[in-house]
Amino acid sequence: MATQNTRGLARLMMAPSVILLLVWMIVPLSMTLWFSFQNYNLLNPGNVS
Repeated sequence: MATQNTRGLARLMMAPSVILLLVWMIVPLSMTLWFSFQNYNLLNPGNVS
C-alpha cells in the first residue's frame, strides 16, 4: 500500500517538469510549422510579396 502512495506522489512531483519539457518541445515545432507555410524572406524581411 505504501508503494502505491509513493508512486503517486512521485508522479505528482514529476508532472510539472514533464509538462514543461513537452511545452519546450511543442512550441518550437509549432513555430517551425507555422513559419514554413508563410511567405517570408529572411534575407530581406521588409520586402513583402
